[in-house]
Amino acid sequence: MIKNKRFSLLAIMVATLFSTTSIAYTAQHNLADFALKELKESASLVGLSAASYNKQGGKWSHDVGYADKNENIALSSKTEFRYASVSKFVTTGLLAKLVSEGKMHLDESIYTYIPDYPKKQYDFTIKQLVTHTAGIPHYQPLHDFNIDYSSTPYENVKQGVSLFENRALLHKPGSEYHYSSFAFNLLSLAIENAVQRPFLSQLADMTSGSNAHSIKAEHFNKPSKNWSKLYNSDGESLKRNNIGYKWAGGGLVGTAADLAKFGVSLLNESMINQRILEQFNTPQKLLDDSKIKVSRSLMAVGWRIMENRFGQRYFHHSGSITGARSHISVFPESNESVVLLSNTPWVVALDETAASLQMLINAQAEQKCRLTKIAFANKMSRVSLSFSQKNDMCIGNIKLGKKLTNTLAGNTKRTTFRLLMTTDDKVALITPIGIFQGIMNDNSLSLDILANLHEFMITETDGSPINVGS
Repeated sequence: MIKNKRFSLLAIMVATLFSTTSIAYTAQHNLADFALKELKESASLVGLSAASYNKQGGKWSHDVGYADKNENIALSSKTEFRYASVSKFVTTGLLAKLVSEGKMHLDESIYTYIPDYPKKQYDFTIKQLVTHTAGIPHYQPLHDFNIDYSSTPYENVKQGVSLFENRALLHKPGSEYHYSSFAFNLLSLAIENAVQRPFLSQLADMTSGSNAHSIKAEHFNKPSKNWSKLYNSDGESLKRNNIGYKWAGGGLVGTAADLAKFGVSLLNESMINQRILEQFNTPQKLLDDSKIKVSRSLMAVGWRIMENRFGQRYFHHSGSITGARSHISVFPESNESVVLLSNTPWVVALDETAASLQMLINAQAEQKCRLTKIAFANKMSRVSLSFSQKNDMCIGNIKLGKKLTNTLAGNTKRTTFRLLMTTDDKVALITPIGIFQGIMNDNSLSLDILANLHEFMITETDGSPINVGS
């Protein structure tokens, strides 16, 4: 009898444990799911997909909107998006792998790998090529008449290099930063020659090894049923153009999940030697010894690095192209990745958004609202925040000062934004231009928006005890 009672008690404890775990898991998904849906709607996007992976596998994914709005086809885990300049992130991964294997060297001259490349005024290295300091030109300001955007397919990477190989360098290598997709065209040819195998063949072997089979070059003349349609910022369908001239720098396609898988695979010692990965994640400098800044990030080797609101460093890359916006962030400390892919272009702080989603995926939602309203203020403006209960989450509606509101509204007319709360006092501010992190405790609200810290003190509440946090 005693034995049966003990067994029953153990069963209850185990059931409670699994029940609690299930509730926590759902709460995490509620936070991230709600944030992605709100971001998609506030920015008026046709479709938005996101995924997060760690070394154990898929951690979270969510799809909102349409792959084909006219045919009423919803996005799914199989939908393939244009990766745009996130293609550079994938190509950099291949370069890091080859450097790990001793097949390429960052400080080697480009002429070591491409001896017949037209001689320039200066020599330049592989590292200068992928840090955008070699002086390789980008597209011409208005239209590059050498590029064939029509139906003629590109067959190899040499054709892409021919578009710019006779142009002069923009500056002395290492002296300035000038972003260039053409630089990655040249890198793909160097990769081919270093291994004596086609670039796309090497790329396929690498992504297959990461079980990321959907990642591939977009071939204009070989459409896939899984491709998302392309849309402009007004939600109007666009005709697909030919981007085969820049596979390495902006011409890859694939799913959100496979890109997230690939990102995590870069953290495996079997893929990239840890010492080499650290080298690729080291801030790079110009000849005058100044660090190379790219927006709010620092330029590393091929990709960019920054820290989130809570001091966690990650490396990332974003992309924008006709009918697409893309991003990947990899967080080495927590061994996970976050990917965002859209079939609609829009101006957004993707790096901060990915970091905020990573926070929400790993957080517990504040399930019970302790207050109805709070007022905040600093020397510049006043802030009002009201709360409502929804799906076991306490969701805030926040009104900020006019200047900050205009910045966060982007091209929309939004005057109120959503604020998600976690049990450890963290908050996520969801706006049309991205999701931003912050902290709210018993007497203050702190928001990190576009690398500027905005701090507000509580001035009044609805009369309830001031206990905003856990």
